[in-house]
Amino acid sequence: MSKKTNSLFGCLLLLCCLMQITGTAQQKAIVGFYKALPKGKTYVTDKQTNEVLYYNPDSAIVTNKDIATTRAESTEYTGRPVVRVVLTPAGRAAFGKATRESIGKKILVLMNGRLLMAPMVLNEIAGGEVEIDGNFSMAEARALAVNLAPERARDIEETAVYPPRYFASLDSALVHKDISKLERLLHRSASIGHSNGWVQNKNELIDDLETGKVSYQSIDQISIEEKDIEQDFIRVRRKLKVEGQYEQYPFEVTLSVMEIWKKQSGGQLQLWSRQAVAIKD
Repeated sequence: MSKKTNSLFGCLLLLCCLMQITGTAQQKAIVGFYKALPKGKTYVTDKQTNEVLYYNPDSAIVTNKDIATTRAESTEYTGRPVVRVVLTPAGRAAFGKATRESIGKKILVLMNGRLLMAPMVLNEIAGGEVEIDGNFSMAEARALAVNLAPERARDIEETAVYPPRYFASLDSALVHKDISKLERLLHRSASIGHSNGWVQNKNELIDDLETGKVSYQSIDQISIEEKDIEQDFIRVRRKLKVEGQYEQYPFEVTLSVMEIWKKQSGGQLQLWSRQAVAIKD
């Protein structure tokens, strides 16, 4: 798990080895996130590394009560079913604080007392979204989502509910000057507003990338702060850290970006409108 992965997606990717996920999903799924301790009375063993990991069972960072919503969905790149957990504001703050204090250390993720994973924290994770990828079927993912938060699970079958990495794919296309991908992601009537007041349409954005007038060294998606669906439109507010060059002048800026994406036939989204505002870190 790289630092770029953490900041780009604004969430912790949990590759969970749920060998008996069907059985687990049929009972109440109790989840807890814990700081790894140097020593203690309670411990679990990481079966992959045989490492003994200590934690305080009475000091969970977040538990089921901190879950705002859960949803079974498919990943953009592999199509595998995953469970996306969105934390409450209190849960998001607690998780962000814990990861900020645990850089270079591990966070233990337990379900019903069994260790799922113990990833090393490389930087603060402030987005408040957790993706559980357990190599399970969609039916198993839905069952787990319901059992994690029975009153708050959102069983959405259509692919119109897009994970954070879907929107970050636009950032990747800009950095790598992937024109064919930009052609697919940008609506023919797209209006792209920059933080300096500059507004481009689709053709202008692509032309400026191709000529080198604008180039992006990196665009990291720090977090998604809002995602709202209304019929064929999805409004997204994202926080990005951008480094690049404009006409030989380098720049580095943190942006709050409001985007409106329009759903096309087949479920594909295209960026229809975007406005960026520079903010302080």
